[in-house]
Amino acid sequence: MDDGPSCNRSVLSCHWGNQQVDTCCSPKYGLVVLALQWVPGYGPDDEFTIHGLWPDTCSGGRAPSRGCDRTRSSNQVGNILKRINPDLHRKMRTYWPSYKGDDNWFWSHEWTKHGTCVSTLRPVCYGDGYRKFQDLEEYFEQVLYLREDYDIYGVLNVAGIFPGGWYSSESMREALQQFFKAKIMLNCNRGGQLSEIMLYFYVNGRENYQITDALGKGSCRGAVWYPKKS
Repeated sequence: MDDGPSCNRSVLSCHWGNQQVDTCCSPKYGLVVLALQWVPGYGPDDEFTIHGLWPDTCSGGRAPSRGCDRTRSSNQVGNILKRINPDLHRKMRTYWPSYKGDDNWFWSHEWTKHGTCVSTLRPVCYGDGYRKFQDLEEYFEQVLYLREDYDIYGVLNVAGIFPGGWYSSESMREALQQFFKAKIMLNCNRGGQLSEIMLYFYVNGRENYQITDALGKGSCRGAVWYPKKS
């Protein structure tokens, strides 16, 4: 991403003040949510898998539900990634599986609805050095990097919170908050089973994610069932 506009890497999204900031340099939808899933039967037994990376407005509102650029929407993301970056495709099959069984549909949906709304990944932002599908590839690479950097399973494990038990929602939130220095959102299904954890970020410059407090606690209340995956 070095051939696009010259950007001030110290600019933090949603903290623009009165500055006129190029949306190639700082994301237009500047509060970004990483959603990680815990779904028995899917992904490694000791890893959270990915739901998506969602650019939101600075107040927590959602970007357009049909995405932000129809010209870059695709229903063939799996095939594209398998062709241009087989290693990335293999990692996504491990850490970003669809529990509905159709990975290509899942990834294509996430790219079209959310990835196209990352304003810093627009082809114009790369300048003359842009290559076809570079934006798509870098979106999915970024999500995998974040999942690896924010090891939810590992943090809970160190805190004595292991799959196969009931835990208080507050003890789980506290363990994550103490480690990440930010409030984390926990979501559960109606039976109190942990289903999803959401981390919120601002972005320094174009691609340096800085965790911040989630905009709510999530749906987990009281005792939470943290099941084993298998």
